[in-house]
Amino acid sequence: MTETSIYTIGGTVQAGGGLYISRQADEKLLNLCQTATFAYVLTPRQMGKSSLMVRTAQTLTAEGIKAVIVDLQEFGTQVTREQWYFGFLVKLEDQLMLETDVVSWWQEHEHLGVSQRLTLFFEQVLLVETKERVVIFVDEIDSTLSLEFTDDFFIAIRYLYVTRATNPDFKRFSFVLLGVATPGDLIRDAKRTPFNIGTRVDLTDFTFEEALPLADSLGLPRDKTQQILRWVLKWTGGHPYLTQRLCSAVLTELKEDFEQERDKNKAIGKNNSPLSTIAFHALPDEVDIDQIVRNTFFGVMSKQDNNLQFVHDMLTKRSPDKARVLEIYKSIYRGYFITDAEQSVIKSHLKLSGVVHSESTVLYVRNLIYQKVFDDKWIKDNLPRNLLTIEQKIGLGYIIAILINLLGSMTGLVISDYYRGREIRQFNQAQEQRLLLMNYKDAVSGAQLHSSNLVAVLEDSQQLLNKKNQFLQNVQTTKQLEKDIAEFVARNPRVLAVPGDNLQALLREYKTSLESYVEQIEAILQENDSEEEQVAIARDELLEIMRGGTAIQLDGFSARLSNILQTAERQEATRQQDVEQAKQVERRIVIMSMLVSVAFAASTGWRTSKVIGKESQEKN
Repeated sequence: MTETSIYTIGGTVQAGGGLYISRQADEKLLNLCQTATFAYVLTPRQMGKSSLMVRTAQTLTAEGIKAVIVDLQEFGTQVTREQWYFGFLVKLEDQLMLETDVVSWWQEHEHLGVSQRLTLFFEQVLLVETKERVVIFVDEIDSTLSLEFTDDFFIAIRYLYVTRATNPDFKRFSFVLLGVATPGDLIRDAKRTPFNIGTRVDLTDFTFEEALPLADSLGLPRDKTQQILRWVLKWTGGHPYLTQRLCSAVLTELKEDFEQERDKNKAIGKNNSPLSTIAFHALPDEVDIDQIVRNTFFGVMSKQDNNLQFVHDMLTKRSPDKARVLEIYKSIYRGYFITDAEQSVIKSHLKLSGVVHSESTVLYVRNLIYQKVFDDKWIKDNLPRNLLTIEQKIGLGYIIAILINLLGSMTGLVISDYYRGREIRQFNQAQEQRLLLMNYKDAVSGAQLHSSNLVAVLEDSQQLLNKKNQFLQNVQTTKQLEKDIAEFVARNPRVLAVPGDNLQALLREYKTSLESYVEQIEAILQENDSEEEQVAIARDELLEIMRGGTAIQLDGFSARLSNILQTAERQEATRQQDVEQAKQVERRIVIMSMLVSVAFAASTGWRTSKVIGKESQEKN
């Protein structure tokens, strides 16, 4: 069992000596820094921004590129404009070891504005005293959002970028901005040009393959740790902090179970039981992992977890429009089709909180833990319950007028929406069915193809081993796909190319033949050696298997599966047409409802306004 935890559940990985998990963002950010491209990493908290920054800075330093890290949180918020900008230059001086005394230089130029002094410092000091490329990482930029004077700071950064066109020496400098913010937050004055430079770097959740090192650190057999990781990712969706926190909780539980099992063995006189035997009895199953999740994140524990509290605060205390944010989140939570929109302040804030993410331009709740914590009850408890103002009452009068007139139309709209949703679900099922069948067919065909390649490399043991591994990898893929198809059929989808029993029967026959095919090939490969005569015999035997009855059966099954796949493709095309037709019907109903309601709403709303206005005057 692992004695020390490598999981990081607070701060940077480097600070805690934890395990660093590389993602696509690592390579992208490093390439941008190497080419002196301005970049920004603006994502929710605890996604690994600071760890990515430190890792990138270390790599750049090793390559001879100077890296400066400025944590704006250190400056605080109870500072003047002068103190804040001066503090920024002091950070540059300390890390670049400049010869110029920043204090004296700053005082000598006090007749200039602080933003102008910042850009002048780059031109007169940094360009002169640093000959290497410099990347300046500005972390925790969201700590500046409460300050009134930082618009000029980001405008100055944009100026340093634009100046490259007239002064090529500035190409030696680049910035990386990191924090919980959107580009629109950086320059908030609507009269100024928005912050529109730089390349965005997205920090994604861990994939199963990326998270494997976290599972390996549990110290259990690899097949068991991978299964535990799948159970963990079912809850966390790969969220970096939640995944590491849950893995840490699992490790703690394993240690406790291990110690209890060891003490139990000692009590009955089995002091010499091997560790593997003790650990085997302590292995958790999926029910145990679910219980660990409940004990770690739900109920009272949700108020003690800093990530869940951050999400809570973003949705309530730090929300630009609490009611609107929670209303849209409620729609996303309940599975409504809510499309993403970068220009939407509300949707950007929801993504920045981390509670939702965008997949193919549609917003979804990020993971199952968030779904369970920020559920319908939580939404109801946190939605504002303010008394209506006079203006809101007038608006409500208009709404009531429209709703009365639209009652019949809305009934039709609800029905059409229901059918559209049903058609979309059936289209998704048809698409999933086609992909599963196509991948399964490709995996089996790939296994047969790789098996035929074995004949050509029998004399080369290394190539033979590689081809054999490719062959067995395809076979393993078919086994996983068999499970996926069985799970799909078990959900009783409304769309099936053939009856579920028939499909499962075909897969069982396919599986039996493929296992027989594999066993025959492995038996020959085990007897093969490098002698020429033995190689020739093995080649003949392999060719005989590949032309034999089992191979013919596999080809027959493949033909049957191809027919089923064609049916699945036709079903998918049909369902897609049905979805489009349902959308058109819904659109017509909406247009008709709007046209019919305009006149009635205007009349009723005007009368309502007069009544409420009179009521307001009487109260005054």
